[in-house]
Amino acid sequence: MADLKRTLQPGRWLDLKRLFGLIICLPMLVAPLSAATLAVLYPEAPPPYKQVFDQIVDGIDERHADRLIRYPLETRYNPEQVLAQLDRDQVDMVITLGRRGYSLINDINGHYPFVSGALPLTPNGTLSGVSLITDPDNLFSQLNVLSPVTKRVFVLYTAKSRWMVELAKVSAKKKGLELWAYEVNTLSDAVRKYEEVLDNARNGSDAIWLPLDKVTANETVILPMLLREAWDRRLVMFSSKPSHVKRGALFSIYPNNQQSGERLAEMVKELFSGKTMPGVEPSRSLHLGVNLRTAVHLGMEYSPTLTRSFYRTFPQP
Repeated sequence: MADLKRTLQPGRWLDLKRLFGLIICLPMLVAPLSAATLAVLYPEAPPPYKQVFDQIVDGIDERHADRLIRYPLETRYNPEQVLAQLDRDQVDMVITLGRRGYSLINDINGHYPFVSGALPLTPNGTLSGVSLITDPDNLFSQLNVLSPVTKRVFVLYTAKSRWMVELAKVSAKKKGLELWAYEVNTLSDAVRKYEEVLDNARNGSDAIWLPLDKVTANETVILPMLLREAWDRRLVMFSSKPSHVKRGALFSIYPNNQQSGERLAEMVKELFSGKTMPGVEPSRSLHLGVNLRTAVHLGMEYSPTLTRSFYRTFPQP
């Protein structure tokens, strides 16, 4: 360094010292600019719902290395106070969980990049988040494992579920399945169409998929009818709603809350940095719930290794 100093003119040496100083200080100047404050808005809830939100927030925390602020929302919260607090805390981006947080999106939109979770979200062109609705690709993968003889799947859906059925059509083709999909509008339409499906279904091999649809998976009319008919005709019935497994559906997939939180953190960062456009993703959890009584009735035999891999089994002892 002394030799270098002697070979340079005094002015040049001063410029070089300044350059070295700038290089040394550059990480300290850049670090605060790259750090981002993330706010998570979620409802205050009693157990077991509290555990669900805690697990999602843990997943968010796992993926977000910078400042994370939690905002638990009471049942009767003041939206203006929440928004003012976000401003005071110099928040850069927001994640909303559940309906209570989701109710703020109209106020948040345009002020912060945000994503939503812990809801059965459907795409609308502007919303981003992870839906509670299971990716049909995961459902069909499990169908191939649990009922390898099944090659034909029937599904009824309404317009609100059309986006999911479009994904299912692509997935079914990849999985070697025939997907017979019928769009209906009303509950009476669904009942009539299900009667046609049941008359044409091949006992012992065909399957009926119940999507997360309030009409075609109606809990009062449709579900009891299909559970009864599927049992009597030995048809595989699987569902996008986990609670249907306990009632007799062969299988469903439960949300992976930690995984959802991790993906939400990744998505909001991508929006914040301008890397992606808004969009809704289905849940890609692999937490499989299986009704073993239904499986035995259908003649299915699962190895102990496979059975141990199930997230939940029914009936529970």
